[in-house]
Amino acid sequence: MNTISIKGIDKKYGRKRVFANLNAELNQNRFVVLLGANGVGKSTFLKLCAGLAPIGKGQIELNEKSSRLERTKISSYVSEESGFEPYKTAATILSDHTVLFDTFQLNQAKEMCAHIGLPLQTKWGVLSKGQRHLLSLIVAIASPKPFIFIDEVLANLDTTKKKAMLGMLTDFVIEEDRMILIATHAYEDVEMLADGVMFLQKDNADVINDLDEWRFKNNQSLKELFAEVGKE
Repeated sequence: MNTISIKGIDKKYGRKRVFANLNAELNQNRFVVLLGANGVGKSTFLKLCAGLAPIGKGQIELNEKSSRLERTKISSYVSEESGFEPYKTAATILSDHTVLFDTFQLNQAKEMCAHIGLPLQTKWGVLSKGQRHLLSLIVAIASPKPFIFIDEVLANLDTTKKKAMLGMLTDFVIEEDRMILIATHAYEDVEMLADGVMFLQKDNADVINDLDEWRFKNNQSLKELFAEVGKE
């Protein structure tokens, strides 16, 4: 079981306070949807968890590991900002990761590329935006780390690529002992994958650890949950 523990996080960018004494616990989930109004800090939150940005005050623990270095070693981060050298082919990008990480699952990565029709001999700079998102996700999945943080990469994908990405998450990740935390406004697309929800606000985070139980009691969808809590 993988766990995320957020303890008293304060975060500022210049004079702008993003979080003030934020606390949350996720401890029984595999696929968590991160909800929140625009500008509330969802991207910042994911970067803090992945160790890609410094914390002002407080502590974040992934499986009881709290230092930024430790968190980067056990997590992958996928976003529209994710990128590789434009002159490298997809095949080279995958091969490079076998050198950087001896546990990188190259055969699995190539299998996923073949499954979605992603051309291995095409350079990163030539790939479409959707293909880049898919390749970034493939790299994350093929790196056997217990946490994957995904930031709004579904929003700009066409229907075919969106189905391919969700298919990879379903086929290659959900059955493994990993936790995926995804920020997305495409609630309907991840509704059936999600088993937990975190609704992020500046001064607190509401967590639903058992989404199936919540659905049964409230007879609501993720979209309805967002609309309801967003009014408060």
